[in-house]
Amino acid sequence: MLSYQDMTESERELYDKVKNASGELTLKASQLGSAEAQAIAEALKVNTTLTQLHLMDNQIGDIGAQAMAEALKVNTKVTQLYLGTNQIGHGGAQAIAEALKVNTTLNDLDLGENMIGDIGAQAMAEALKVNTTLDYLDLSVNQIGDTGATAIVEALKANTTVTLIDLHENQIGDAGAQAIAEAVKVNNTLTMLYMDQNFLTEAGITSLRQTGNAECKVDFDEYPLATQRVPSPADFQSAARAAANATIEHLQLRSKLAAKGQELTAKDQELSAKDQELQQLRSDLAAKDQALAAKDQELQQLRSDLAAKDLELKSALERIDELEPAIDGPITQVPLATLATATNNFAAESLLGEGAFGRVYGAFMPGTHVAIKRLSAESKQGAVEFKSELDSLSKFRHANIIAILSYAEEGDERCLVYEYMPNGSVRDRLSRKNDTPPLAWSQRQRIATDVSRGMHYVQTAFPDHALFHLDLKTDNVLLDAHFNAKVSDFGLVRAAQHLDEKSYLRTQNVQGTMAYMCPEFLIEGRMTIKTDVHAFGMILLELVTAAKAGPRQKSEARKAVKNQKFADMVDSTLKPTEAELQNVSELVTLALECLDEAADERPSFGAIIASLDP
Repeated sequence: MLSYQDMTESERELYDKVKNASGELTLKASQLGSAEAQAIAEALKVNTTLTQLHLMDNQIGDIGAQAMAEALKVNTKVTQLYLGTNQIGHGGAQAIAEALKVNTTLNDLDLGENMIGDIGAQAMAEALKVNTTLDYLDLSVNQIGDTGATAIVEALKANTTVTLIDLHENQIGDAGAQAIAEAVKVNNTLTMLYMDQNFLTEAGITSLRQTGNAECKVDFDEYPLATQRVPSPADFQSAARAAANATIEHLQLRSKLAAKGQELTAKDQELSAKDQELQQLRSDLAAKDQALAAKDQELQQLRSDLAAKDLELKSALERIDELEPAIDGPITQVPLATLATATNNFAAESLLGEGAFGRVYGAFMPGTHVAIKRLSAESKQGAVEFKSELDSLSKFRHANIIAILSYAEEGDERCLVYEYMPNGSVRDRLSRKNDTPPLAWSQRQRIATDVSRGMHYVQTAFPDHALFHLDLKTDNVLLDAHFNAKVSDFGLVRAAQHLDEKSYLRTQNVQGTMAYMCPEFLIEGRMTIKTDVHAFGMILLELVTAAKAGPRQKSEARKAVKNQKFADMVDSTLKPTEAELQNVSELVTLALECLDEAADERPSFGAIIASLDP
């Protein structure tokens, strides 16, 4: 296959011309060779509007014809293809014949005035036995003899669509003509057969005229059947060469068969030795199976123990999951110098990571380990976003919302001090940053539940208005020492008064991460209480696959739900049990509900919690 990148400039121009063509396109007498034909063929694979293609009077050979054949296997629009007066031989004809076996649209095929002999004609005959659309076939001015003609007419006994065959100016003799006459007697479809300028004598001409089939015309005013050629010495020499070549090919084939026989004997000996090795391997495998069975029992016990621990942890989480009351007073403001001292003047060795809104440093302050997010005048998070995040996080406390401890603001310098999350972001753990072990399936399920609880609180903590996070993603979900998940980065939070499931708020300043944005927010700037639900759906797919967010994830999830095959999309580091695969299917189905194009069809976070933690 010739790729667009490997084409020359002229071939690319030809490709583009054919790709964008519609209806009829004529490229006759354009000095096109096989390389150009390959470019044309690649364009035909993607064109959906071209119906007629004229490529007569060029220099297209077998390689070009083979490329055109591959295009005919997939193209469903071209009905007429003219390849007359080129340099196509047996190889090209055989390839086109194979394509005709699967092509369902081609009606007219012109291969006249090429170099096709009996081998190519026999291949075309096999195609005619199964093709159900071809109506017109031109094989005139080629090198087809009685063998090729006989094969074609045998195919005509089964074919019910071809109405015209042009075989004039070939090398067909009386034997071929008599075979054709017998086929015409039983064929009810063929109406026009051109046989002039062949090697027929009166006997062959008479047999064609006396078929008894009045529907099939063999004599024409311009091309009378009686106009035949007398074989010249060159023709006899050509026939002799063909016979000699056939004999040589036969001898070569016998020699190859003998060599293959010797190879097979050697292979049999090798297989016998391999069979002995296989018996030994089977014995070894049986021993391994016994060892694995013992290990499997140990694994089942470990899973049982882990499930019990999970239940204990879930019970503990439920006990601390009560919503904490809002803080009455403001968050403590600390001097910037205090934070500079704690981070050794924001030294590189204290740096934990860097995001769109600033750098995050680890530090120890009196009594606790903290994370300090430092913003500057050049940061994408300006004063408005800083105040938004400070205001949002100062109003509530929840087990699944990152806790802000203090802040500093001096001139253009702004810092927020959070509780330290030693296991980093969910995205880092899914990507196994710094070669960390993969998250277990039970941990991923708990993360999904934690995020839904945190977001439900964000949307319902204040009865008089709803909050939108607008940048919910795995990078902004952090994990504590016990892998409990907490939502962070509230710099884009927006509030709306008295918003129900049918209402929305509009903004002209769309910010966030595109892969997580729902259509109505990305295109129209419309925010609803279901906007963050869409982002949560993408997070669910990331937890299942470990792949980064993107449209491909949604497409693969739909395919998995349709085919009920979820194992292929699961993170390869996981080896889920049957029960866990059932959990995967439920989580993927929920994710697609959250990712619904229509906001009204997405579940609320309250419904999501009920689904994840019934």
